[in-house]
Amino acid sequence: MDKLAVYHKLNNSFNKTYIFTFGSEGGFYSEFNNMIFGMIYCLKYQYQFVLYTGNSKFNINKGWTDFFEPFCEEITSSWFHKKFNKREIPPKIKLKNLLAWSAYRLFNGNTALTYELFPKFYNGDFENEQFDFQELGLKGNLRDVSREFVKMVYRFNSETKTNIQQIVSSQSLPTGYMSLNIRRGDKDTEFDFVPISAYVDKASELPDLKDIFILTDDYAVIENMQKDYPYLNFYTLVKREERGYVHADFMNDSLQKRQTDLVKLFASIELMASSALAVGTYTTNPSLFLGMYMPEDKFISVQKKSWYQFEKDDVKTFIVEP
Repeated sequence: MDKLAVYHKLNNSFNKTYIFTFGSEGGFYSEFNNMIFGMIYCLKYQYQFVLYTGNSKFNINKGWTDFFEPFCEEITSSWFHKKFNKREIPPKIKLKNLLAWSAYRLFNGNTALTYELFPKFYNGDFENEQFDFQELGLKGNLRDVSREFVKMVYRFNSETKTNIQQIVSSQSLPTGYMSLNIRRGDKDTEFDFVPISAYVDKASELPDLKDIFILTDDYAVIENMQKDYPYLNFYTLVKREERGYVHADFMNDSLQKRQTDLVKLFASIELMASSALAVGTYTTNPSLFLGMYMPEDKFISVQKKSWYQFEKDDVKTFIVEP
């Protein structure tokens, strides 16, 4: 079965529409993960899912198809959506925009904007729902179904595939390597950092551990690991001058640098997904994504056992090692 073709037919059959803004408010995998959940919500509750990428910080020239194959209708330019279609409810409409706002809402009564449905799939109740999409042969919980949606949507275009493969091949990683996702940068605004030792301790449970690929945004992580674990071999795509990802800085980068950095990020995710075992934390969005992209027994979270975002009772508090 061509599940994407079936999805496309189903998606286009609904009378109600949801226009989801992608790429304007968070890091790539934050946006992507929420997009997947939005797609699942829309399929269950019969909204046609439409992508708006006109305000995306991940655009280079064409929006979603700069890096990926298309999967639904996409709006790449719209004054109205750029101004009003966000996750948060827009503030009081200014008088100069009131006519345009009123006209759009009058003639698009069956269309929901991002903020109108976002709270419906970004909450604990939605995470506990069960799904049965008979036409797609999909049945199960949110994680089960999300994994299949990722397979349909996360498909690189030919140019991106080639660029990723070149990077992956340049690493010459041996068979049976481990991988770690260690986030620094601005992540401590959400959760405390996890000490490096927690990742390595978990990775050490794999017999004959020698080779580790590190996905991180801070080269200091590599320096510390080389000093503390000289008997291990480390591989990474992070450069010496990179000292932590800050989303606000990424948004101010040139288009060329954004493209280079995104392809490097995608390549790092592919390297993690191909490892014998990956270790990260479900409090970061790349790890949350890998929890869908990889088999469940191939990814271990050291900070939060549950993949579900609103199950936080087991989140541990760590103090960053000096």
